[in-house]
Amino acid sequence: MTYMQGLLGFAVLAGAMAMVPGLDMVMTMNEAIHYGRRNGIMAGFGIQCGVLVWAVAASLGLAALISAFPLAYDIIRVIGGMYLFYLAWSMSGMSDWAKRKLGVATKQTEMQPREAADDSTASTESVARSMIAPTSRPSLFSSWWRGFLTDFFNPKIGVFYIAVIPQFLVSGVGNLQMGLSLGLIHAIEGGVILTVVACAAATFSAKLTSSRGKSILSIVTGGVMALLGGATILDVVRSHTA
Repeated sequence: MTYMQGLLGFAVLAGAMAMVPGLDMVMTMNEAIHYGRRNGIMAGFGIQCGVLVWAVAASLGLAALISAFPLAYDIIRVIGGMYLFYLAWSMSGMSDWAKRKLGVATKQTEMQPREAADDSTASTESVARSMIAPTSRPSLFSSWWRGFLTDFFNPKIGVFYIAVIPQFLVSGVGNLQMGLSLGLIHAIEGGVILTVVACAAATFSAKLTSSRGKSILSIVTGGVMALLGGATILDVVRSHTA
């Protein structure tokens, strides 16, 4: 197999994988729906940076390292599962709900003496409304970082690269060069697809004016993350109890 044959063969395989709905699409859609198109695109960019890390690591012998120290990979998978639970908590809106409830209660307690003094409820109502308002849009870097961690702790990506990359290493071509080449191909294909997903999700979110509808979407995406996180941890537990 030549260098170009390896690139073309991997492009077909990686392109097919990038189009399969999964954790990366869920993460990108969530960012775009709740924070806008740019945040969604940045989350997708972070995901593709994670792809590059896996590709380079696999080309440099990650499979052999995991074979020698299988517990290390299991630890990464467990951390990934826990991170997915954290994302589920954040996406479902429960964390924001808890913060708002705590903030409103604290602010109302602080305002009680002032209310007694000036007998005015208008200021209290405005404070309460500001406390229960939706959280501000996170920075683009925050979306990128969440996307990167989502891919880095995604066991599906890890298994894919550990199993596939060694088959596309070409004699006479450095492993680092090949890993970067294959990773860039996957990143470009996945980046295009996730950009389309982010734009479509942001457009859909703009038309979804109902706060109840957005809450339902948050719960659904959070539930998907929780299921994926539970499945990841359960798979690790089963591998050690079988």
